[in-house]
Amino acid sequence: MEVVDLRSTPRIPAAETGVIAWSEALDGAISGALERREQIILLLNRRGFATFVQCPACGNVPGCPQCAIALTVHQTPPALRCHYCGHEEPIPETCAMCGHVTQRLRGLGTQQLERFVGMRYPRARIARMDLDTTTSKWAHHHILDRVARGDVDILLGTQMIAKGLDFPNVTVVGVVDADTGLHFPDFRAGERTFQLVAQVAGRAGRGPRGGRVFVQTRAPEHHAIRAAAAHSVAQFAAAELPLRTPPQPPYPPRTGLVRFVIATDDHARTAELAEKVAAWLRRAARERLDGMLTVLGPAPCPLMRLKGKWRWHVLAKSTEPHVLGRVVRAWRAKAHRAVSVDRDPQSLL
Repeated sequence: MEVVDLRSTPRIPAAETGVIAWSEALDGAISGALERREQIILLLNRRGFATFVQCPACGNVPGCPQCAIALTVHQTPPALRCHYCGHEEPIPETCAMCGHVTQRLRGLGTQQLERFVGMRYPRARIARMDLDTTTSKWAHHHILDRVARGDVDILLGTQMIAKGLDFPNVTVVGVVDADTGLHFPDFRAGERTFQLVAQVAGRAGRGPRGGRVFVQTRAPEHHAIRAAAAHSVAQFAAAELPLRTPPQPPYPPRTGLVRFVIATDDHARTAELAEKVAAWLRRAARERLDGMLTVLGPAPCPLMRLKGKWRWHVLAKSTEPHVLGRVVRAWRAKAHRAVSVDRDPQSLL
C-alpha cells in the first residue's frame, strides 16, 4: 500500500482535474492497469456531485429547511438533496439571498468523480455503486455481475464497495480522499477511517497478478492511516486506546457510554428538557450511584436539527456496566417520548 501525501506529491494540474486531487502515482497506476486489461476500484465515501453550492458574492449556502445541514448537489437527476430527510429542490441559478447569477459547486462526490474518470479515461467502462444507483431491487447485484463478467474496467463508489468483494482481476485500488470522515466530531472517526481504508485495500491483489493500493490523504502521519497502510489492528489500537484513556477524556472501550438524545419541534423546549435529563442523571449519580456515573452535557448535537426536530444530547459514562444498566432501566421506566436512549452508541452525531 502506498500512502500518497496530497500536500507534496506531484499531481495532475487542476486545469485538468478541477476540484479533484489526482496524484500522478494513482493516475499512472490506473492507466497501466487499463492497458493490461485489469480492473480498478476507486473509493470516495461521499455520494452526490458536490458537497454543497455556494454563492461567490455573499457566501450563502442553501440548507435543508428541516435539518441543520447543507443540501448536497446531485446531477442525475439534477437537484439539491438532503441525505437525512429526503428534502429536494432545484439547483438554483441565482442566489436566493443576493440574486448573484453564478453559483459555485464546492466539494466532491461520487457523481463528479464518475464524470471526471470518464473524461480522463474515455475508453474505460465505468460503473458507480452508491445509494443513488442501488435503490432498485437487485441493482447492486446487476452492477457486481457486470464487474465479475469483466464488463466493467473501473468500479467506483462509497463504502458499499469496501468489503465483501472478491474480483481476482482487480489489481489497483485507489482511495481518492481518505480524509472525508477523519475529522468528524465523533470519537470513533479515526476508527471508522482505519476500518474503511483497511477493508477496501483488501479488494486488491486477490488474484495471481497481485495488486497495489493508493491512499490519497493530507494527513499521512495520522495513526489511522499509518495503521491501515500496515494492515495492523494492533498498531491502530496501540495508538488509539491511549487517546480514550485517562488523563484523556475516557471513551469506549475504556468506559461504558450511554447517550440520551432529546428531540422536539421547539428549540427552547428541547434545551429545557435536556437540562432536566442532565439534572436527573447528576442527582442519580450523587444520591444513588456513589459518584460512579459521569455526566457530560447537555449540549446541542453536532447535527442539531434533523427532519424538523431540534436535537440535544447528554452523555453518561461509567466503568461499571451495572451502573449504566440501572440508569437505562430507571429512565425507560419514565418513558418520555421526546428522549431516546442509546447504550454504547455507534455515532455521536
